Amino acid sequence: MSDIYLDFHIAVSPDESIREIVSATLNEFSFEGFVEDELGIHCYIKKNDWHEDIESIIKIIAEQYNLPFVQYITTTEIQHKNWNEEWEQSIQPIQVSERFVIAPSWNTGNNISKTVIIIDPKMTFGTGYHETTRLMIRLMENYITTGNSVLDVGTGTGILAIAAAKMGAKHIIGVDIDEWSLENGIENTRRNKVEEDIVIRIGSLEVVPESNFDIILANIFRNTILDLLVDMLQKLSKNGKIIFSGLLIADQSIIEEALSKRNFKSISVLRENEWIAIAAERV
Repeated sequence: MSDIYLDFHIAVSPDESIREIVSATLNEFSFEGFVEDELGIHCYIKKNDWHEDIESIIKIIAEQYNLPFVQYITTTEIQHKNWNEEWEQSIQPIQVSERFVIAPSWNTGNNISKTVIIIDPKMTFGTGYHETTRLMIRLMENYITTGNSVLDVGTGTGILAIAAAKMGAKHIIGVDIDEWSLENGIENTRRNKVEEDIVIRIGSLEVVPESNFDIILANIFRNTILDLLVDMLQKLSKNGKIIFSGLLIADQSIIEEALSKRNFKSISVLRENEWIAIAAERV
């Protein structure tokens, strides 16, 4: 077995959501590690396992997701490294609200006065480093009460489901089409000792026969929200709240118009940089 690896250096804008899209898409090609730097992402794979054209793949990803400033830089042959160790060193605890700190299991920091959510992200979205995750948690703190039932659509690492459990919710279902989420989400619920309150399922809303949820969470892309909106609203209780993010400022009017057509209205909008989160309820 060869110990020679290819290091594909790809220029990606510093926007964390764009970097996560690129790395998550490239993960389908069996890359063994990703390390970020100031220019973009280094992607590592065994030389003997690579039979594709990286420049064509990057071009397709950029066009498919309409991503700005994503392009191939260089390819370098290197000896094997401990990719996981290098990646772990880049993940630090982060405070996402007055109450919550998100931290990896190997570096929880000194946060005695805070509620710590332990997240080991692997390849799924939801580390706390992106604005949308922080915005969701801040809105959730305003609306989740003890005993609430919660549906987390696009659960990723399970971070929002775990936060909901730590806010007092007791009947929580997280769903995601990414198979990584099943393993990673369950691991994270166990690390946070909330596995009895959370069920993680692979699939979309078709794997959720339950309804009448007090809170529905959807930190996903705008188009996916619009595609699933009717089905999500049908699963909401009469007085329930639905909280969205994964949205840019320009998406607000589009989402609010779609809600209005279905007799819902936004009741709160939070913003961080160019990202927003919206909470809504029935009119």
